[in-house]
Amino acid sequence: MFVCGPTVSDFMHLGHAKTYVFYDVMARYLKHDGYNVTFAMNITDIDESIVHAARRSKSSVESFVRKYVNFYQEDMRKLGINSLTRFERVSKYVKQMVDQVSELLSMGYAYRVKNEVYFDVSKFPRFGSLSHMSIPELELRPTELSEDKRNLLDFALWRRSPVDDIVFTSPWGEGWPGWHIQDTAYTMTIFGNQYDIHGGARELIYPHHEAEIAQAESLSGVHPFVRYWVHCGLLTTEGKKMSKSEGNVVYARDILRKYGRNAVRLFLLMQHHRDSFEFDEYTLRRVAEGYEQIKDSLKHLGGSKEQRTSQKRERSVLEEFYSAMNDDFDTPKAVEAANEVADEASKCLPGSDRAEVYAYALRQISSVLGVDYLG
Repeated sequence: MFVCGPTVSDFMHLGHAKTYVFYDVMARYLKHDGYNVTFAMNITDIDESIVHAARRSKSSVESFVRKYVNFYQEDMRKLGINSLTRFERVSKYVKQMVDQVSELLSMGYAYRVKNEVYFDVSKFPRFGSLSHMSIPELELRPTELSEDKRNLLDFALWRRSPVDDIVFTSPWGEGWPGWHIQDTAYTMTIFGNQYDIHGGARELIYPHHEAEIAQAESLSGVHPFVRYWVHCGLLTTEGKKMSKSEGNVVYARDILRKYGRNAVRLFLLMQHHRDSFEFDEYTLRRVAEGYEQIKDSLKHLGGSKEQRTSQKRERSVLEEFYSAMNDDFDTPKAVEAANEVADEASKCLPGSDRAEVYAYALRQISSVLGVDYLG
């Protein structure tokens, strides 16, 4: 599985954390269910916003990127996101990007204008299939406006660098790979022509994910490029998407410092991943208080043995939890089921067979949700 990762021009905010925590739980559950999971995420380090942020901080682009990659990795650890297999900078894959652009040109799916290369959307009839929109509908939402393009929806595979701080060489002159080819080159290099799951915020469906499909399937002839697309809703503040451009960010590290990993994860998982929702610190505070009450009620089970007891009894206790996770990774219902298990566990006598069953069940839930119920 692959999830679109961060552009490292600032600290991680809570909207990013919402996305990453959900996919971490998804990967944890798939592993728990017996799958071998390779979970890759990219780090976008080729972006104009990074250059401008580095200039403002009076540092080189490379030192700025290294610093914020380290900050992201630190925040990931603090959030308990431990299911990632690969977390890599896309600039490591520029050669593969150039190779893919060259191949698309030679196959007739792309065309060159001066020192830029565009993908010709008219050559890919399935463009718009992921967003379930027709070409005329998509043309009402054009991106990358340019007089040099043949079609309104064509997108850049290689473009002139808007700044001099980052440039790469190519057969078409110095410049930058387009945003969409960065992800395609990364995933096709590590996964091949087809893989199972692609995640990201739902705002990326068009144009980003549509473009990825067009590039990859044109290159390989394999359809579908991705078997399952899983998109997340957004975290908002005052009704607007949480983003630096809106000036409404709440940094993950600040919230983690106040409330801790367990409460933050529970707060983010109490909304369905497909839904957008408003950040509300009052609700987060209530979640944190509730978590502490649950944990206190389970202190007498903290020393329960790790050994397994009756699988039949364990499955019975976890039935509602598994049912929720099997239903489109319904984490709100899974958290509700976890709370019910914790409530029953709090009534168990220490050392009893029933206590062992419930302690084991809570450890399974903790391994999936990344929330410590037994300490």
